[in-house]
Amino acid sequence: MLPTEVIALLLTLAVFSAISYKKRLLNIEGILIANSIGIAIFLFSEWNLTFFFVAVLFFVVAEAGTLYSKKGKRKHEVRTTGNILGNSGTAVLALALGFQFGFFAALAAALADTLSGEIGLLSKKKPVLITTLKEVEPGTDGGVTRLGLIAGVFGAAVIASVHFAINQDLFLFGVLVVSGFVGSVADSFFGAVLERQKKLDNAEVNFLGSLSGTVMAWILTSI
Repeated sequence: MLPTEVIALLLTLAVFSAISYKKRLLNIEGILIANSIGIAIFLFSEWNLTFFFVAVLFFVVAEAGTLYSKKGKRKHEVRTTGNILGNSGTAVLALALGFQFGFFAALAAALADTLSGEIGLLSKKKPVLITTLKEVEPGTDGGVTRLGLIAGVFGAAVIASVHFAINQDLFLFGVLVVSGFVGSVADSFFGAVLERQKKLDNAEVNFLGSLSGTVMAWILTSI
């Protein structure tokens, strides 16, 4: 008989896949990649379902933020393999390298960036380019808004709160909020200087953003 952890993993992936396909949140390739990442997280964490469900929470909150920002005004784009790898690649890499705290930092940065971008589109004021602080059109790579930055802090705090519930460490809670926010800002910076110039695509910028958050977490916990 399969271990309880494996059964829970497979059932969650099955439900996740069915909902993603029916709601067209992911394409078929995206679903397969997402399932593979879920399994990788489970294995790299030594069969610890906590890390897997944190990743599920990231997906749920990110999708909720996206759907809220649309409000029937814009069609939900189908997330692709690049979107998934860009947002989760650093987290999986951190686990593979044994840096479990880095896993949380990477997802905090990814969720901060996702909510910052999606909720920021609801701002009544135009975004400013992070490198020049000049107004740009909504959706411009590297554009930021006050509303979006606040949403980013909230996104980082969601992941930090889960870590705090498990470890009861207020210092590490603060580190994750700061690291997530830094990763989100770094994503905007890379979007302004690299994505706008067509030197990197969105998935690559997302990866660098979450990597920046992970590096910041490593620095803050090493001081």
